Amino acid sequence: MNADARLAAVRLRLSESEPDAFLVTGVHNIIYVTGFDGVFDEDASAVCLVTPDVARVYTDSRYVEAARTAAVGTQWTLSLSSGSLDAHVAAEIADEGIDALGFESALSCGRHRKLSERSGARLVLTERWVEELREVKEPAELERIAQAAALTDRAFDHILGVLAPGMTETEVAVELESFMRLNGSEGVAFPSIVASGPNSSRPHATVTGRRIDHGDPVTLDFGARIGGYCADMTRTVVVGTATDEFREVYEVVRSANTIGVETVRGGLSGAAIDGTAREAIGDAGFGEHFGHGLGHGVGLEVHELPSVGPRGSRPVPPGAVVTIEPGVYLEGRFGVRIEDLVVVESDGCHVLTTSPRGLIEV
Repeated sequence: MNADARLAAVRLRLSESEPDAFLVTGVHNIIYVTGFDGVFDEDASAVCLVTPDVARVYTDSRYVEAARTAAVGTQWTLSLSSGSLDAHVAAEIADEGIDALGFESALSCGRHRKLSERSGARLVLTERWVEELREVKEPAELERIAQAAALTDRAFDHILGVLAPGMTETEVAVELESFMRLNGSEGVAFPSIVASGPNSSRPHATVTGRRIDHGDPVTLDFGARIGGYCADMTRTVVVGTATDEFREVYEVVRSANTIGVETVRGGLSGAAIDGTAREAIGDAGFGEHFGHGLGHGVGLEVHELPSVGPRGSRPVPPGAVVTIEPGVYLEGRFGVRIEDLVVVESDGCHVLTTSPRGLIEV
């Protein structure tokens, strides 16, 4: 990972903006700007301070050994906190004589107040500085996402050989997640969705103990994580024989997925990409049953920039990785979603997900 280039990009933003320094507090943004692999977990106690001359990581004893090793050969220095991390950071900001400190919008109100009071600096909101840098993936990032997507496809193939009437949603989720973990995934990219029968009409259904019956649709939304990077895919299958109504809805969603994938290219807005698939679902008479956006960016987090939805006004850049996931949800009855992961290119996209898109009955 090109940590020097990332740091230079942050400093360029700093030079063009009001703050004298920038405090990175989001853990995925910290991982990105430092390029530290395998150091920080989701709940890490760490922040980064960036000025024109300083690139410093603050952390505690739980992470300092790994961080010290990762910092070798980089521009990042380490500062170990033995007490309150925020108090330690605020004291050093005061010592640096920083007047205006840029902070991320994810910073809590409590931490904002403490930093402001103890550092003496004027805090200035910076909107999505690092998140926008993360949109365009480096080749090494794309390789990790591709590996995660390939393992996710293998997990889907595996579950098709296991899925049967009588299994609970929980049992299916455990089987999926166990397969991914045993085959190289760092846990999972996000909590898996296994939604059977009427539960499948809930786009973000939680996994339950419901037993799958013959004829039930089952929506499987899951992803592996490799080298810190996520995959995300969804397939809806039928355990047994699909009804004619289900086949009709499935074909509408499959067609919208194809149209969405074929529309993707660098420079189009997220809203423009979303609109093509949304129009296809609306023309088929199911427009009111597709309420979420067509897709989202994927990388260190499973939901990140760019947005591919009705409010996605910004152009989707080449090098971004996004999902294309149209769905139709008939409340209390069933739902269908088909989701692929694609790399945006200047003249189209490269589809990473290889699992079949046609209706599968198991």
